[in-house]
Amino acid sequence: MFDDFSDTLSLTIAKKILGGFEQHYRNIKRASVEAKRCFEEREWEKIEKDSKLRLNFYDKKVNAFCKKLSVDLNLKKQSVYGAKVVMHQQTDLDKFNSEFWKNTKLAYIELITQHKQPELAETFYNSVFCRLFSRSFYNNQYIFTKPCVSLSYIDMDEPVIESFFVEQGQLKDTFTQILKSFSFNCKFGNLDQDIQRLQEQLYKQIAQLKSQTFEIQVIKTPFIRGKGAYIVGKIITQLYSDQPLLIALLNDEKSGLYVDSLLTDTGSISVVFSFSRSYFFITTDYPAAIVDYLKELLPGKTRALLYSAIGLHKQGKTLLYRHFLKYSKITSEKLIIAPGIKGMVMSVFTFPMYPYVFKVINDHFEPPKMGTREMVKEKYYFVKNHVRVGRLADTWEFSNVAFPMKYIDDSLLNELKKKAGLNLEIEDDLLIIKHMYIENKMTPLNIYLETANKKQQTHIINDYGKAIDELINSNIFPGDMLTKNFGVTRQNRVVFYDYDEITLMSTPVFKKIPKSRTYEEEMASEPWYYVGPNDVFPEEFQYFMLPSKHMKETFNSRYQKLLDAEYWGSIQENIKKNGVMDYYPYGSEKRMFEIYGENNE
Repeated sequence: MFDDFSDTLSLTIAKKILGGFEQHYRNIKRASVEAKRCFEEREWEKIEKDSKLRLNFYDKKVNAFCKKLSVDLNLKKQSVYGAKVVMHQQTDLDKFNSEFWKNTKLAYIELITQHKQPELAETFYNSVFCRLFSRSFYNNQYIFTKPCVSLSYIDMDEPVIESFFVEQGQLKDTFTQILKSFSFNCKFGNLDQDIQRLQEQLYKQIAQLKSQTFEIQVIKTPFIRGKGAYIVGKIITQLYSDQPLLIALLNDEKSGLYVDSLLTDTGSISVVFSFSRSYFFITTDYPAAIVDYLKELLPGKTRALLYSAIGLHKQGKTLLYRHFLKYSKITSEKLIIAPGIKGMVMSVFTFPMYPYVFKVINDHFEPPKMGTREMVKEKYYFVKNHVRVGRLADTWEFSNVAFPMKYIDDSLLNELKKKAGLNLEIEDDLLIIKHMYIENKMTPLNIYLETANKKQQTHIINDYGKAIDELINSNIFPGDMLTKNFGVTRQNRVVFYDYDEITLMSTPVFKKIPKSRTYEEEMASEPWYYVGPNDVFPEEFQYFMLPSKHMKETFNSRYQKLLDAEYWGSIQENIKKNGVMDYYPYGSEKRMFEIYGENNE
């Protein structure tokens, strides 16, 4: 009787956990449907608000579910058979029962074998278990450190892709069908004009298509982010390799719904899906199929990044951790201090060839840095919630990560003990880091400039200025703008990644340096004028932002305005009056209004 009771209880608990996940995923889908409605109704502030709220959906659901499950496990007196018996201590969360939780995981696996989102259900199970029990039980016997359900055989009720066959001379009709298939509940300002421009641009970008029949596939859900909606797919021909396709749509009061850009090169579309941008809303029952399709279009993107990009950042975190476990077992590398100038707030380390870095907050900050660990965590949370406009690196936050000591270089271990000892525990042969961030690895801008030729320097310095300009116009003051705090991505874009001094543009007070009244004042090592706690003097940026005369001249030739306090003040006033400037992830030169003139003229 007891074994039957135990097995049935395991199944009951497994069903409860799966039910908790399904409720969470329904919330995700509702938020995505609402995002599409907001795009149609131009409710931009609500899209931004919902984007921030969605980031907390998962943790709130897991925490609430665990509280309820704890009550069910510890206080319930009725057995699953209805008999009035006191439950065995195996359901007491204070006393871990190995066999019971092994059976619960097996029951859960059976439940999700035919599920539409088995990979997400596994992650939810892990989160619940890890909230309930200590890390000594975090292994594949009890949680899904490895996936148990194949994603290749999910039985989809309907495909996530729609296909359109294009015969010669029929491209306009096909584009019309594609745009109408998304059933936007708002009118195109000039659909015929948009279709004509799409055809012209496609044949201009891929000239060989003019003489061919081909197929256009598109993912059936739009990708909603900020003020944009994106149609994503690919072009298939018999003679050439598949070509990615992205159609960007905007919706404003003047022009109505209209096509803003057409992208067909992997590099440009990759930037749209960059780790330095906010997450999309998509509506689907089959996220694994969407990610597989995106992976074909963008082979340089990891599945962890793609899951995060479509708003499932907890699944991205799961895949990232699994990738780390696999990499650490097969590599002969040791974890080392990351290249670059050491930070005063964070200790950063990595494997030499690993595509990510690990960031740990130091126990104490050396002057002139001020603040606390909690303040730094708040800054990272602030960035996670802000519209990142392609210039702020995304991060994944982790707790209680175990690193085998044999993987850690001695100098790194000494550095961590010295700077972040309060954040460490050593258990047997493991170094446990209680809290850390993982971030995409980039080449620090200062290191990039040291080895770049003049042409590369010119490009990246201009992008450095552009990055700062875009950040401040998006209501972000980076604070410490030294080149060591910026990185260069694989697409040769400059991204900011040091957040301990980041703040909104409303905080700083931008001032000109007063003229000195005497020679002694001019030559003084300390400012002779009053400097308030939030005072910033943009003229001073020229002294520390770039190391050489050539680099300074390159920067000044296009971004002299960033050394002028009046310009910074004008940005503050514009944000107060008009809100944050809109930035689109494909550059003005790829926008239809730039190519053809103002839309609908």
